[in-house]
Amino acid sequence: MLQWMREKFVLTLKIAITTIVFLLAIFSFSPPAHAQSIADADSELQTGVQVINQPLGLASTDIRLVVARIIRVALGFLGTVALALMIYAGYLWMTAGGNESQIEDAKRVLINAAIGLAIILSAYAIVSFVISKLVDATLGNGFGGDNLVLEPPISENFQGSGALGQIVKDHYPSRDQSEVPRNTRIIVSFRQPVRLDSFVDDTTGDGVLGNCRTTVANWYNDCDRLRNVSDNLINIKRADNNESIFGAVVLGTVTTENNITGVYTIVIKPITDAANPGGGYLGSTNEPVSYIVHMGPGMLLDDPANNNPSVFRATILGNNYYEWRFTNGTALDISPPTVTSVFPEDGTTEDKNSVLQINFNEPVDPIGITGRFNQGAGHYYLDGQNVFLKSNNSALPQGNFSLTNGYRTLEFAPSQECGRNACGNRVFCLPVCDVAGANCTQDGYEVLLRAARTINAGSFESQPFSGITDLAGNALDGNRNNIPNNAPTTLPIFPNQKQPDNYFWDFTIRNQINTSSPFIQTIVPGVDAQNISRNQELSMTFNKRMRAETMYNIGLEEQPTHPVPIWRVPSVLFNEDDTTYTRLGHGPFLDAIRQYYFTVVSSTVEDVHFNCFYPGKGPRMTVIPNTVISPNCEDSNPQNCCQVINDQNSDFCCNGSAGPNMSACMDYLRQNSI
Repeated sequence: MLQWMREKFVLTLKIAITTIVFLLAIFSFSPPAHAQSIADADSELQTGVQVINQPLGLASTDIRLVVARIIRVALGFLGTVALALMIYAGYLWMTAGGNESQIEDAKRVLINAAIGLAIILSAYAIVSFVISKLVDATLGNGFGGDNLVLEPPISENFQGSGALGQIVKDHYPSRDQSEVPRNTRIIVSFRQPVRLDSFVDDTTGDGVLGNCRTTVANWYNDCDRLRNVSDNLINIKRADNNESIFGAVVLGTVTTENNITGVYTIVIKPITDAANPGGGYLGSTNEPVSYIVHMGPGMLLDDPANNNPSVFRATILGNNYYEWRFTNGTALDISPPTVTSVFPEDGTTEDKNSVLQINFNEPVDPIGITGRFNQGAGHYYLDGQNVFLKSNNSALPQGNFSLTNGYRTLEFAPSQECGRNACGNRVFCLPVCDVAGANCTQDGYEVLLRAARTINAGSFESQPFSGITDLAGNALDGNRNNIPNNAPTTLPIFPNQKQPDNYFWDFTIRNQINTSSPFIQTIVPGVDAQNISRNQELSMTFNKRMRAETMYNIGLEEQPTHPVPIWRVPSVLFNEDDTTYTRLGHGPFLDAIRQYYFTVVSSTVEDVHFNCFYPGKGPRMTVIPNTVISPNCEDSNPQNCCQVINDQNSDFCCNGSAGPNMSACMDYLRQNSI
């Protein structure tokens, strides 16, 4: 009897061990390479996101991952039941002691458990197949194979990036920028004015926040400072060890946007050495150093009607903070900024519905070059006394100077309404021959940009707030000869100060209005281009010179949408032929699943004459599959253009072909995005 029981026990033990090993092998199986099964979905399967800190107040986990986990738990529970039944059957068999009835019961339980296990495994295979096919049918597989598993995307969005393109309009250094000079300042622009008193101390004691004393002998002592370096306000810290810098000076610039005046842009000068009059430098002379700029919920908007809420609200932006990273090189910036182009150009004549536009070769400091004109003695000037204008027979121009396009374009938009454009939007004009006694139809204008005064004759290092500088404090090189010069300061401004290194030019404004609408010549990627890489260039070329400020209105929509919006910041280049190349910086496109992206250019995008973008003309639909660059649409190549013609029953060019109206166009895009 003992021999028989020993044999039965060994047999049962073998069956149990084999069953356990088999089940463990099944439920711990993880496919190789890029595939990922439902069974191991607890590892980071995130479609479109990777780490998002509960965006919009909801869980950031992809819904398919939630379903996969539920199915896995259910199948795992059933597998556990099957295993328990097998062990129970083995126990019955082992303790039967020759009782044939109990042995039959054990066999029956064992057979039923095996059948149940087979059903469970079959159900697992069917569910995995169905889910993978549904994913492939709705979003695309991304690899072209018949994989029976869910596949995680290669791309990721950025934690804390939801504010860029929304409440955060732009910043310098840009996200992930490398080789940033160690002596740089940091600029952040917001779409709504901010309250400096929520994060800046009045160190100077003059009752004005965000400024410095008239003479700056030591940046840390003579300028208003960040209240404290912290994640709740502003923190600038090394990425390798999270060590924060000693402190920071914060300066504010006042501008008017949408008829609301306030501080939209702040300039942050990092202080790494309080004893150093210059404040010290970021990074190291030996190796590149990465920094993280973190702005937190303690920063408040200047919005009394809504009780001055936090700048960063998680329910709107997905995170209650914004942060980005940049990397310093090992060198200091000692090269001066220069003017690359202006509009109106020197010696030309333009219509009165024109903006004034100055483009620099690098980002410049906004302090003293934004705001409104004031009346001077024989000239008009900005508050900072760094930009001057003179006209012969025209009144003070109403409007506002703003620094845009990554802080490389200084743009004056007049605010005197003089008509409507083709889209029904307001058109604004410069004054022409409107002073008492003027009898003319055009008037001469002169503009002068004052370069900062250099400390010595051997370098462009400048005296703080003495004129226009770049973000490292190098004075403007007005004549671009790379030799520092200090222009005279004697009055009158015109003509006495029209000397290097100030920059100056003349033009004529006539009493006419330009009504020619701009259109897009080329787009990248082309219409319906496919298999786009995660870092694919996203750009367009307009046939006219555009207002840089309105390029921020270009949108980027994603279908299906994901919790964190795709950040996009424009970079605008004005070509010699007066065309405008605009490239959108963006988060990585999702390249492991089929995802649709739509660039939205609305009528709020305007040229330098306030004429709105014309959506009835543009590159035609691509006929060559997967073409990345669209055909060049221009008057000399009409075959490359989608163009609305009078005898066509259409109003817009929709996705490269003429369509009936904007509503139908959007319906088409929505229907083809799923």
